[in-house]
Amino acid sequence: MKLTQLFRRDRTVIKRADAQDQAEKILAESLRLLSQVCTKVADLIETQRLERAGYSNNAYLQRLDNPPKPGDAEHKKE
Repeated sequence: MKLTQLFRRDRTVIKRADAQDQAEKILAESLRLLSQVCTKVADLIETQRLERAGYSNNAYLQRLDNPPKPGDAEHKKE
């Protein structure tokens, strides 16, 4: 009868937990990297869209709707 197997620690559970932990870390890091790539692509698309609309990179955007003048609000109430 072999008694050495009674006192042996089973390392397979620990190895599986370490492998799952490592896989979760890699997945989380990959998703973070993917989100950074998506953000940069979205910024590039938005920049190209604005350039086609006539805005350069360093230009301030112009409001197309005219904000109401202080006196206009009083005339509309009356």
